[in-house]
Amino acid sequence: MRSFVTLVLMAVLPVVAAAQLPRDLGGLARQVPSLDRWLRGAPLTTSFDDAARQLPVLDRKEMRREARSLRRLPRTATGGFRLQPGLWGDTFESYCLRTATHAPGKGDGYLLAPIKGARTAAIQAILQGTVKHPEVPRGDVQMLLWAILSRVRVSDMAPRLQAAARVLLPATEVRAINASGLDVLAAAERTRLGGLAAPVRQALEIESDLRYQFSRVDVTYDEVERIAVLSGARPEDQRNAIKRGQWSRHPRGYFIRFFPDSFANTRVEILVPGKVTVTRDRLNRIIALEDARGGRTETVYDDAVPPRTHPRDSRLKAYAFKTIRFVRRGPGGQPEVHEINDRGWTFHRSRPRTRGVAAAPVMGFVHAAFRLPGRAFELLQGGFGDWAERAEQAQDLHDRYDFYRERADRATGGPREDAVDELEDTDHYRDGIDAATSGDPSDRLEWIIDHHERENAALEWAISVLEGLPTTSTTDDPPVWEPGGGVAVPSRGGQTLGISGR
Repeated sequence: MRSFVTLVLMAVLPVVAAAQLPRDLGGLARQVPSLDRWLRGAPLTTSFDDAARQLPVLDRKEMRREARSLRRLPRTATGGFRLQPGLWGDTFESYCLRTATHAPGKGDGYLLAPIKGARTAAIQAILQGTVKHPEVPRGDVQMLLWAILSRVRVSDMAPRLQAAARVLLPATEVRAINASGLDVLAAAERTRLGGLAAPVRQALEIESDLRYQFSRVDVTYDEVERIAVLSGARPEDQRNAIKRGQWSRHPRGYFIRFFPDSFANTRVEILVPGKVTVTRDRLNRIIALEDARGGRTETVYDDAVPPRTHPRDSRLKAYAFKTIRFVRRGPGGQPEVHEINDRGWTFHRSRPRTRGVAAAPVMGFVHAAFRLPGRAFELLQGGFGDWAERAEQAQDLHDRYDFYRERADRATGGPREDAVDELEDTDHYRDGIDAATSGDPSDRLEWIIDHHERENAALEWAISVLEGLPTTSTTDDPPVWEPGGGVAVPSRGGQTLGISGR
C-alpha cells in the first residue's frame, strides 16, 4: 500500500519530495477514509514530467514577423483551429487547474502536456464546451473546474454550477463525478493528518475547505478564489526552470508556446512550418533555397578563394560568396531580381556528395541553406571578415547541438547525426545573415526581409523534420489546434493552466 500511495502522492503533488512523506501512509489512509479515496482518484495528475520536450534551438530563433490572429482561421465543430503555415497567436480565456498553488508570475515558463487523471474527459469537455456556450460566465466555468478538482459531487454544488455542469458536461461525466465525490473532512480526520508533510496536508485541507464552500448555495467566486489560489511569495523551485515563452513540440506537427498574464488570460502562439526546397552542389553546399511562394535565394561560391578551416573543427570550413541572387515574383507574376557580388562568406560542415547536383526534399536545405546571404556583406573588407568572433560563435553552436547528437547516439529512431549537422549549419547560416545585414542595407531592405522569412521557414521545417513531427498527412486536412486537447504546465511548481478557445 505504501508504495502505491507514495507514487500517487508524488504524481498529484510534484512539489513534495519523497523524503517528506510519512512511512506508514497505508495506516494513515485506513484511519482517514477520505485520504484513501483522495489518493486513488486524482482528477488531474499531469505534471511537468509529462510535458513535451522544450526546443532551445527554436527558442534561439528571434521572430522577425508579427503573429497573425488565430481567430482568422476556420474552426472545427469542437472549437479547434484549422492551422496554416506561418506564425499565429491570440489571447484566450484560461483556467487554473491546480488548487493550492500560486498564480503564474511574469517570468514563468510553461510547456504543453497531455491531460491525465480520472477527470480527463470532464476537463476536456468543459474547456472545449466554452466555445459553444458563451452564455456560461468565465467565473462559473472556473468554479466548476475547481469543484471537480476538489472532488465535489455535482449534486452537492450550488444551483448555478449544477446548471453549468449540465450544459458543459455529458450525463456520463456528471454521474462519474457524483460517484467519485468526497465529503468534507471531519475534525477528527483533520487531526490525524498531522503525520503528513505540510504541503500535502495543506492541499488536503484546502480541498476539504473548497468542498464545504461549494456546498453553500450563496458561495461567491471571490470566496472560492481566496482559498484555491495561494497568496504571498511563492517558494522558488529551480529544478525545472525554463524561460518564459519557450517553444514545445505538438504531436500534430507544429510548435506552441504560452504567455500567461494570470491564470485567467493566456496568449498562445503557434508556429506551423512551411516546406522549403533546397538545391545543393557536389560539396553539399546550398546553391538555391526556394519557399512555397516562389521566392528564391541563389548562391554562387567563389572557388577561386581557398576555403578556411575552423581552428577547432576540421570539417567546418568557411566559403566565400561570388554572387548572391534574390528572386521574387513581381507585378503580373514576372520575376524581379536583386544581386550582391563579391561579398560575404559562410561556414559549411563538409559532407561531399558522390555525384551530381540534387534537390534536397527534407533535411538537405538545412546545412548550408542559411549561409547563402548570411555572410554576404562581410567580404567588403576582403577576406574572411570577423573571423575570430564568428569562429567562436560556430563553436558555441556546435556545443548547443550536443543534446541532439546524444539522442542520435542513444535513441532508436532518433535523429541521424548528419541531420543534426545540417541543422547546426542552418544556425551558422542564420548568424551569417545577422552579421551581413547589421549595417544600413538601404535599398536592399525589402529583399533582405524576404530572404529572412525564407530562412526562418527553412529552419522551422528542419526542426520539425529532426523532431520527427508529422509534416505530411494521410488526408488533405490541415493540422488542428484543439484548445482543450492539452494543458500548459509550469516549470516551477505553479498553476497548471487549461486554455479555452474563446
